[in-house]
Parts: sequence; C-alpha cells; structure tokens
Amino acid sequence: MTRTGNHTFTATNPRGGRVEIGREDAPDAFTPGELLLAAIAACSAVTGENLVTRRLGEDAAITVHADRSKAPEDPHRFSSVQVSFDAALAEIDDEAERDKLVEALQRAIGKYCTVSRSVEEGTPVNLGLR
Repeated sequence: MTRTGNHTFTATNPRGGRVEIGREDAPDAFTPGELLLAAIAACSAVTGENLVTRRLGEDAAITVHADRSKAPEDPHRFSSVQVSFDAALAEIDDEAERDKLVEALQRAIGKYCTVSRSVEEGTPVNLGLR
C-alpha cells in the first residue's frame, strides 16, 4: 500500500495487480469498505463457481453481489453483510435440485471462503509502526 495523494493509495500485490484506494470522493478508487465487500463477493464467487458451472454449464453467467448494513450505534462498523448470487437457476427445472445447489453453495462458502470466515470469526488485527 503506497500513498499516491491526499487520502489516496495504491495497493499492489506480488503479481503486479493494482487497486486504487481512497475516500468516497476519490475518483476511480475503492473505499476500504468497498474493497472488503468486493473481497467477500469475490471469495464467494471463486468458492462457488465450480458448483454453479457444473449444474449450469461452463459458460454460465455468474454475478455475485455483496452489500452491508451499518450498525446504527457505530457508523464505522458493518453490522452485517449480505451476499447474493445471480445465476440462471431457472434453468434447473427441479426445485429440489435448485435447493440442493443453494445448500451446497452455503456449505462450501461457509467452509472454504477465507475472507467471509475471517470476518465472521472476528480475526484480530495487530497494528505496528516501523
């Protein structure tokens, strides 16, 4: 994470990927909260992709949304995060099969999605200054 301007930063990963981060008024940037929501949605998508494509086909369109509710007593904390998959589940004629897919997604994400699991379990964050 490198400061690039007033309230703006660039995060770079070891593979060269870059993400612009800033406050809500920073153009072309994500806020830290938006990045957290994107990470939760992305982790859910990557974890559940095989389950969906196995039932709907390799070219299945999948969109995953993540939204949050803020705690009324503390506007600087999310009280909950809602994740939803948009996929052509109507293509699965059998309602029981659709329900099985939803249950399988919930189980897989609950077990393998590192980001959601870390948020849900309240992973400690240790801050240091060098």
